Amino acid sequence: MSHALTSDTVGTPAARTRKRNLLRRASAFLFFLPATALFVGFVAYPILWVVDESVLRQRQDGASTLVGLANYGAVLRDPVFWIAMRNMALWAAITIPVQMLIGGTIAWFIERHTDTWRGFFRTMFFLPVVTSVSVISLVWVQIYAPYYGIAQAYLQAVGVTMTDSMLGSPGLAIYALIIVNVWEWTGFSMLMYIAGIANLPSEVLDAARIDGARGLRLARSVVVPMLAPVTKSLLLLGIIGTLQTFPIVQLMTGGGPNHGSEVFGTYIFRWSFVLGDNNIGATLSVIVLLLAFVLTVAQIVFLGSSLARNRWTAR
Repeated sequence: MSHALTSDTVGTPAARTRKRNLLRRASAFLFFLPATALFVGFVAYPILWVVDESVLRQRQDGASTLVGLANYGAVLRDPVFWIAMRNMALWAAITIPVQMLIGGTIAWFIERHTDTWRGFFRTMFFLPVVTSVSVISLVWVQIYAPYYGIAQAYLQAVGVTMTDSMLGSPGLAIYALIIVNVWEWTGFSMLMYIAGIANLPSEVLDAARIDGARGLRLARSVVVPMLAPVTKSLLLLGIIGTLQTFPIVQLMTGGGPNHGSEVFGTYIFRWSFVLGDNNIGATLSVIVLLLAFVLTVAQIVFLGSSLARNRWTAR
């Protein structure tokens, strides 16, 4: 009798519903598990390991000693760290707006003033983005070469003669690298703006033209405000990309001469792999991670949606 009651209870609609919900949750967990494992293995654990290394100091016998924030104090007292900070600020302040300005201008002229050759121009301006960094570095080192480089030829045409490479000058090296970065990544800004221009409502543009908006006035008063989401995205990506700057600098100058083109990437590489001090390298990595987090939150709050701003101001 009790067995029959148990079977009836198990077979009730409520029990079957609970069983289906349980299976649905289990299947959802199985889909979630691979992403969680990848996040823990390749993001969470490395971050925790770096944070742990940043508060340790390795002794000569190979053992590690807890030193707390001593490594952070040593980094902040290092003048090279502040040189790298200054170079990062210059990199972001110059490359991001210049890339957006040139890329947006190119995108506007391609989309509005070309037809047959539109695909050709898009490809040519985007080509540096997909070109190998090693190839770009090799070509631009030759462009900057003294006496026979193309850059020197243009400078001589205006009466300026350099006896040393721009990459060999501590005061000019960072600006020479910024030019290379602008040349390489302007095509990405162009592509983003092309996508934004393609989604502009033609009714608004036609109405602006009827009201007399033409040329620069149309671009400044109508197109630029409507492309604000693209500009905000490029600003966010540009700041993150600035903090990740490494290959082009390492290949062309290695952070020199005399740390004149030092950036966070080359500075971390120098401490971790050249000098073999993983603790200082980890400390620098944590500082860069915190800086990226603060800048990202600031951009989301001040440049993001009104919902994010309202939530932040409500605090």
